[in-house]
Amino acid sequence: MKKKLNLLCLCVIAAFLLSVSGNVQMIVRIFINGFEIGMKAAEEGGEMPVLPAYKQIHTMPTDLTEVTGTVTNLKDGSQLAIKPLVSLVECPSMPTSSAAALWEAMAALVVIVGFIYTTVYFCKLIVQINRNIVFDWTNVKYLRRIGWGLIAIFFCAFVSVWITNYQLSQVVALKGTEFNLLLAFSDPTFILGFIALLAAEVFALGLRLKEENDLTI
Repeated sequence: MKKKLNLLCLCVIAAFLLSVSGNVQMIVRIFINGFEIGMKAAEEGGEMPVLPAYKQIHTMPTDLTEVTGTVTNLKDGSQLAIKPLVSLVECPSMPTSSAAALWEAMAALVVIVGFIYTTVYFCKLIVQINRNIVFDWTNVKYLRRIGWGLIAIFFCAFVSVWITNYQLSQVVALKGTEFNLLLAFSDPTFILGFIALLAAEVFALGLRLKEENDLTI
């Protein structure tokens, strides 16, 4: 039983880490590219070039016959049509909103804090299971915190996507494509959060029934 629960917890952690690995990899690459550009500018004694600002957007094709964009096939140099779903798009100059910037900053902060918070309680849950403490009110508390932490991460990421999509929709129109938020709901953190909350309530129900049975006896 303990081995199966440990395996289940490890699978959940793996799914959680994979769900955020793409964004983490993108942030690392942006940092490395910015560092390399800064070092090159310092060595050449020139000014730091102005880097284009990119925003992540979620889109859905409206007409598969329309050419939304193209990419270069390095094998033969040909141009291939591309239908982006989740993309980084260069952000043109547009009116900045202090409220939107504040919301995006807060959402990013909550995602980082939520990631640490959830990981800590995952580890605490595994420690409990390895101590042969499975059906316990402490584990119910841990599962609830994990569930709400994951849902908070998803909600803040969704808010960030919604703000970006709305801002770009005011200044950008993509041929054969429309801005779409439904793809954001495929984020595993949303599903994992509800699974953790459901598991917490199942544990709680079992513990209540056991306590009532003990009192009756």
